[in-house]
Parts: sequence; structure tokens; C-alpha cells
Amino acid sequence: MILFGFGWQLSAGADVTQVRIVGDGAPTRITIWTDVAETADALLTEAPGERKVVLLLTQNGYSAAGEGTGGVEAWSMEAGRLEFQLDRPMAITRMLRLPPTGKEQAYRVILDLDTISGARFTISARRDTKKLAKLETEFAKARTDAVQQLAGGRDAGRKAGRGGRKGKHVVVIDPGHGGKDPGALALTGGKEKDITLKAALSLKAQLERTGRYTVKLTRETDGYIALEDRVTIAREWGAELFISLHADAAASKTVSGASVYTISARGETRIDREADKNDWKIAIEDGSTEEVSGILEDLVKRETKTRSAEFAELLLPELEKAGPVLRGTHRNAGFYVLLAPDVPAVLLELGFLTNADDAKRLASDKGRQASVNAIAAAIEAYFDQQDLRLVSN
Repeated sequence: MILFGFGWQLSAGADVTQVRIVGDGAPTRITIWTDVAETADALLTEAPGERKVVLLLTQNGYSAAGEGTGGVEAWSMEAGRLEFQLDRPMAITRMLRLPPTGKEQAYRVILDLDTISGARFTISARRDTKKLAKLETEFAKARTDAVQQLAGGRDAGRKAGRGGRKGKHVVVIDPGHGGKDPGALALTGGKEKDITLKAALSLKAQLERTGRYTVKLTRETDGYIALEDRVTIAREWGAELFISLHADAAASKTVSGASVYTISARGETRIDREADKNDWKIAIEDGSTEEVSGILEDLVKRETKTRSAEFAELLLPELEKAGPVLRGTHRNAGFYVLLAPDVPAVLLELGFLTNADDAKRLASDKGRQASVNAIAAAIEAYFDQQDLRLVSN
């Protein structure tokens, strides 16, 4: 019989979004809502005066805590770990991992607990403690590898062999549209494909002058390149940052300003499908177990999303110095060029070609250069941040 129900609603942007405990110990149910799939087992641990249920979280990166009921005295969460403090010996009788279904948009982990004898708990905890120690070592290594893989450059061997230079960060600039695809048409008569190419060439030259970057363009002439090919070649070049340049269009001529897009939740659901279709495999160290490889792949995807958002937030204040920005400037979308599972990426709309002021600004060398300067400054700040993170690790 369920006697009590306690639920804690966490930050909407969190990886663990809600924890709920109901029951009286015979049984008690714990439900954990997450915005990405969690794969870790729930394990029992025992120390003098302390019994716990522990889950190692692949994704979570923040702290929270709450009270419990039905044998669960309290719960606490920190980066990579969720613990339930028990006030009596309990067994995990069932564990379910449920994907989003129908109106339920989140992933769920469900644990059913039932009261058992102290002797049975001790036997289970001894077995689980050994497994937990092994998993903690593997998780720690996976997290370190994921951070270094994104902060220090993805697969250095591939970069050196396919166009990257040792010691330089690889930035790939993608001038939107091209060839048979002109993109938006400006009020001034220009075409989006030409504006994005001019901006990309200028940005490439400016970054290369620093001596800090190897800069690649998905196109350097007026040619058409399929969307999947833009992502594929960026990965082949070992891109540490991918920036797709565009210029927007709107039904209203009054809409103006730059905007930045990173991957949306709906777009994330396409990543695995497109990665399988295009053979965008995440490079995992040989010899890793299937479980650890899965953990590392999830971590890389999560780190990629985080790095993309970090760059977007660095870019926004620089864009504001260069010209007008659209209200709600940092947006989320499922654009194809944002789907690489292991390359931080943004799509930047430089302005609206359907707005007279934006069209004039982007048609001029001075106006475009202001935007280029903003992007270059954000790239510098981003890699300063990544280099510092790599050193601290």
C-alpha cells in the first residue's frame, strides 16, 4: 500500500529533472526523470551505521538533495552520482529504464525497493560494492577522456593525418548554401550564398593570422555541397569547432539582427540515426568494454552539446558589439549541420537579408568585417577556455 508521495522538481534544463519517492517500505518506488537516457545499474553499499542505494549518472553535472519516505531517509545528488540513504535494509526488487512515450517526454529510471533482513542486505552490499568500485574507476576514466577529447581536440592522430597541424586548433567554417542553392535573396539584390562565402573567407584569413588555428572551409568557391557532406568532411578534418554561416529571411521587412542556433532536444533525437546512416562513429579507445564504450559515447555527445552552448554564449555579446541582434538571440533548432555527435557546432544567422539595414550592412565590407571580428573574438575566448580546462584536467 502506498502511503506517502514526495516529489522534487529540478531545473528544467537539468539532466535529472525530477526525483519522486512513494511507498511504505513494502514496497517503495523511486522514479527518476532525466532528459537523456541513463544506463547505470543501482547498487547497494553498506558502512557502519549507513546503508545506501547508489546510481552512477552518465550525464548529470550539478548538485541537489531532498528528503525521503518508506525506508528512504533522504537522497542527494552530485556530479555523476545519485544516492538514496536508507533507514532500514532494503533490496532492489526491480529496475526499469523507460524511454519517452506518449505524453511523457522524459526518460525514466524506476526502482522498486522492499524491506529485507540485515543479513541479506550485507551479502548483496558486499557484492555490489566491488562492482561499484570498478564502475567508478571506469566512469572516472570515461569522463576524463570525454572532457579531454572535446577540450583538447578530437582524435589528435586523425587530425594530424587529415589536414590538421599538431598544436593548432582546428576550426571548420561552413559558408551556407552555394552553387544551385542561392539561399535567401537580399533587398539589395545580393544572394546569401555570396555573403556567407565572403564572410567565411575573411574569417579564415583573420584566424590564420594568429598562428593558433588550422582553418578549413567546407567550400571556398560557389559550389553546392550536400548537408551531410559538410558534417562528414568537418569530422574528417578533426574539427574542434564547426560554425555554419547563414543570413536569414523573414516575411516582415522590419525583423532584423543576428541570431545563433545550437542543437534542440528534438534535433538530438536525430543524432544517432544520422550518425549510423553516415558512419559518424565516435572514436573510442580500443579495448573498452561495451558498457564503458556506451558511457563514453554518451559523455562525448553531452560534452559536445555543452561546448556548443558555451561557444554560443561567448559569441552573443560579441555580436551585440558588431550590430543588431534578434530578440531571443540564442535559439535551439534541429538543423542538419548541428547533428555531428562529437563536434561542437553552431549555426549563425548574420542578419536578415529581407531587412534593408541588415542587407546593406552585410553587403558592405565594413559591415561584414564587424561580424567577422565578433566571431573571431568569440573563437579566441572559447579556445582560451578550452585550453584552461585541458590544463586543469
